[in-house]
Amino acid sequence: MAEQSTNPVQPTESTLALSFLREDIQDLRQDVRQVHERLEQTNGRLDDLRTEMNQRIDDLRTEMSERLEQTNGRLDDLRTEMSGRLEQTNERLDDLRAETSGRFDQTNERIDDLIKQLDSRYARLMAMLIACTSILVTAIGAAVAVLK
Repeated sequence: MAEQSTNPVQPTESTLALSFLREDIQDLRQDVRQVHERLEQTNGRLDDLRTEMNQRIDDLRTEMSERLEQTNGRLDDLRTEMSGRLEQTNERLDDLRAETSGRFDQTNERIDDLIKQLDSRYARLMAMLIACTSILVTAIGAAVAVLK
């Protein structure tokens, strides 16, 4: 029984320790509840942010799609315009080729005419030279005959 008189101090310390532990556990439980509440709030905010971000991304996709369609339309218009201009340029080139070809043909005809005229003049000149040579030969022959 003497041992029991020393033990009454321990139950008081252990009782105090248990009550402190209970208070600490209650504080921890309260902190865990608060953390859970904050997590739920944060999850709610994250869900809201996800929804908002998804909406923004969808809006951006829609806007980009519209701009792409506009750009494609503009490119189609430019292709059509460039095709028309190319056709006009080709027509002008064809006209210039035809005109140049016509001028070359005219120039060739003029050259042919000039060649014919030169040939005719050459033939006349040759005929005149032959005639002059024959007159000269006849005159020399007569002079030789007179001198003999």
